[in-house]
Amino acid sequence: MSAERPDVDLLIVGAGPCGLAAAISAQRAGLRAVVLDAHVVASTITHYPTYVRFFSTAEKLSLGGLPFVVAAEKPSRRDALAYYRAVVQYFGLGVRQYERVRAIEHEGDHPA
Repeated sequence: MSAERPDVDLLIVGAGPCGLAAAISAQRAGLRAVVLDAHVVASTITHYPTYVRFFSTAEKLSLGGLPFVVAAEKPSRRDALAYYRAVVQYFGLGVRQYERVRAIEHEGDHPA
């Protein structure tokens, strides 16, 4: 990183739906964001039972205006995992998987 301008404007911890939504918003605001996750994109959803269906509709689970199209009335675990991975690709989000954040320290004169 340079002293004048850091390589990253925003660091987002967690590549779940909220972290991805934050990254999309940052991108639209012209910020350079990186998303770090200790596991994979939407890793919490990987722990859901295999054939579980969400209570919410796909429309309510969609991010950034990218349509979440499913065949059934409610999306399945598999649908959600595929969709959130597609979100990362579609928006070109800077997601770094398997990078655990152990601590964050303030350094220099940058505003916290």
